[in-house]
Amino acid sequence: MQTAPPFSNNHTNPLLMKDDVGKSKPSTYNLPNQDFIYGQPLSRDKEGAKEVTMTWKFHQESQDHLPNRDFAELNKQSIHNGSFKAHDMYKFRQTHDARLKVKKGTNIQAIELPEEEFRYGRKNRPSTPMKLVMGNSYCIEAESTILDKYQQRAGSQDSKMTSSMVKGNKASQLFHDTNHKKLAAIQGVEKKEPFKMEKFKSVTSKINTNLSTKK
Repeated sequence: MQTAPPFSNNHTNPLLMKDDVGKSKPSTYNLPNQDFIYGQPLSRDKEGAKEVTMTWKFHQESQDHLPNRDFAELNKQSIHNGSFKAHDMYKFRQTHDARLKVKKGTNIQAIELPEEEFRYGRKNRPSTPMKLVMGNSYCIEAESTILDKYQQRAGSQDSKMTSSMVKGNKASQLFHDTNHKKLAAIQGVEKKEPFKMEKFKSVTSKINTNLSTKK
């Protein structure tokens, strides 16, 4: 006779519980019914979206506090009533009442609007004068301004002109002379012979290279 393993009778230890193939382990806890809902219930607001959108509550001004009793006025009334003693005035105040007058002000400020010609908002950027742009007026104006500056500089004193002139050095002078020599050689003013070593200057060429005909 096959007996059940000892761990099959243990229904409280989840580590000793065994499961069948394709099935989950049986629970070792006493769980409630399937209709039970876990978690904490949400606290619902008494006023939902329907009440907010479909009803309108007007503002209720706060009620003024009851002012204090006007004892000076009560004493005057008691005297007119014929009560002159303190005890008689006390009895009169028990049956009559007079309150101080509260002076109410206002928090509403006067609205001061500007004149009717006033325009609200930020001023727009002025439009681009396309006629002046297409007519090249800005270029002409800039050119005339630069010419005026040049004329003022030319009409200034010689001391100012000499101070503004750039002074040359040895390197710049050498560069200037070399450029003038090259220019003279190109224009044919100065004829420069080809370079030859001293020992080959007296030797004539065996082949006619037509160098004399080239200019």
